[in-house]
Amino acid sequence: MRQMTTVHGGLDPAELRSLGLQPDQVLDFSANINPLGPSRRVIRAAAEADLSAYPDRNSLGLREALAARLIVPIDNLLIGNGSTELIHLVARACLRPGEKCLILAPTFGEYEAAAAIAGADVRTLRAREERGFRWPVDTAVRTIKEMRPGLVFLCNPNNPTGACLERDTVEQFNSAVGEDTLMVLDNAYAELSDCRWDPLPLLGCGNLVILNSMTKDHALAGVRLGYMVAEPSVVAAVRRLQPAWSVNAVAQAVGIAALEDETHIARAREVILEAKAYLCRELDKLSVPVTPSSANFILARVGDAAKVRSALLRGRMAVRDCTSFGLPHHIRIAARRPEECARLIDALRDVLHR
Repeated sequence: MRQMTTVHGGLDPAELRSLGLQPDQVLDFSANINPLGPSRRVIRAAAEADLSAYPDRNSLGLREALAARLIVPIDNLLIGNGSTELIHLVARACLRPGEKCLILAPTFGEYEAAAAIAGADVRTLRAREERGFRWPVDTAVRTIKEMRPGLVFLCNPNNPTGACLERDTVEQFNSAVGEDTLMVLDNAYAELSDCRWDPLPLLGCGNLVILNSMTKDHALAGVRLGYMVAEPSVVAAVRRLQPAWSVNAVAQAVGIAALEDETHIARAREVILEAKAYLCRELDKLSVPVTPSSANFILARVGDAAKVRSALLRGRMAVRDCTSFGLPHHIRIAARRPEECARLIDALRDVLHR
């Protein structure tokens, strides 16, 4: 079993302490969550959750609410402690040691980590910057057919590039997998994106797992909450590996409340569109190339990403250094409120012009 350390966005208290900073002193553009934070309804549900009672091991109430919202049978749903837990459980359930796993890269590092822990032979198909970080469809389809991996991981919209594949392209990828292959479609950023389409009709093929992260949509990073939609046999295989009480009572309560608050997501999308337009316009003035993004973040080429991130952090601004994605010249910037984005642009202007 190969161990690996995965780098993530978000603030590191130990790093901040070494700089003499507290988390509330830093504007965090490194975590791609709802820029409005949790809604009032969600905060109220968290406060009212019963902390003295064991949580429902099967998250029945939340699964029922999701089943009604998505119009899918409840047996097609599994709730997880964030979608990251589900990524690891799917890899353990569906990959045999030595079996190939194909990852469409550059992308979220937990796919490789999960496959490696499962003992898989990890392969990648990397998109190129000159193509807008979009994978050539014919090459991807041919690779899937020839490789016949046990799992294929596809993030859409993709992290960190923001590239979004249209429905027909994902359908082509999914149709290329054989009966012994499962494709994991990670929709973590779909609800906050500007390229939304419904992947649920693809479930009929039986070889697809759809992941969603309520952490991103509703700014629930502190409680961890995600879910998967798949055929009941796949859900059952993954559930057998999930620890008891994996999803705590607060997470289940706020998940149900969040599903009743569509207005909060709609407002967030408006803020994101405005913020992305502002960031792209101002970065262009700074001669910083930006990759077109359909997600709630943008990828910017700044030269030495680690150096830029470090300088910004000392100035109380956090961005994501994308070196761990194999992109050492890029930073990822989450869309926040426009006035906060203006502060980042001012700081970045100072850093780049030193």
